[in-house]
Amino acid sequence: MSGIEITVTTFSQTGETSFEATGTVEGQPFLARTIVYRNEPIFKVQETNDKGELALKRLDDSQFSRGQRIAVARRLRQIRLDGGLPAEDFNSLSVKELKTRCRELGVTGHSARGVRKADLVALLAA
Repeated sequence: MSGIEITVTTFSQTGETSFEATGTVEGQPFLARTIVYRNEPIFKVQETNDKGELALKRLDDSQFSRGQRIAVARRLRQIRLDGGLPAEDFNSLSVKELKTRCRELGVTGHSARGVRKADLVALLAA
């Protein structure tokens, strides 16, 4: 496969044929959404344009190379065909790591007094 390092953080289905994913490609964060092309959803990397809005950019105006964009689309397509990201094993994480993961995902209730590891695992699993 390609030597491009891709880490997918989130992957979600936002409609019947639409998906959204975030992650990093060689250290640069990305957001990718699907468009329908020939009745098949394909992933396109979204970038902030000069107005501050998320949009599709031309290759010559993009911060990502053609190879990076293709590698991201290929990786996300495989995740989509496999049924999504594998479930994360939260039991193997420490309490500190679980609280950090809650903050990253925007899960509330992780900093309440008396919250135990089992509570944090339940919050993240939901």
